[in-house]
Amino acid sequence: MYIIIAGCGKLGSSIAREFLDEGHNVVIIDKDKERLESLGKGINALRLSGVEYDIDTLREAGIEYCNLFLALTQNDSINITACRIAKKVFNVNRVIARAVDMNKEHIYTSLGIDYISPIKLGIQEIKSRV
Repeated sequence: MYIIIAGCGKLGSSIAREFLDEGHNVVIIDKDKERLESLGKGINALRLSGVEYDIDTLREAGIEYCNLFLALTQNDSINITACRIAKKVFNVNRVIARAVDMNKEHIYTSLGIDYISPIKLGIQEIKSRV
């Protein structure tokens, strides 16, 4: 699979490693060059420094070949915008976002963006153990 990940924080870098270990092609985009460099030399992924929803950056990432687009930044506005562009401009079939603020989940839903909420998942996991 050809996977583009927008956001190279803890979640983005961790899932990138998982997909790379499974043999997938991974591209990571982040506007923070230091985050990309912190991945280390052992990560065999294309790293692009740039705005995560910039059309030229997405083209450079090879979005035309993308099977899965993940928007995993710590900013809901960036994640929503990046997913909308991936879906509507580049017709990427599988797009998943990280919902940072649980109060904004309705925006993802109303726009038809598949999302995960790490905070909500954490709450559910803790409650299931109580």
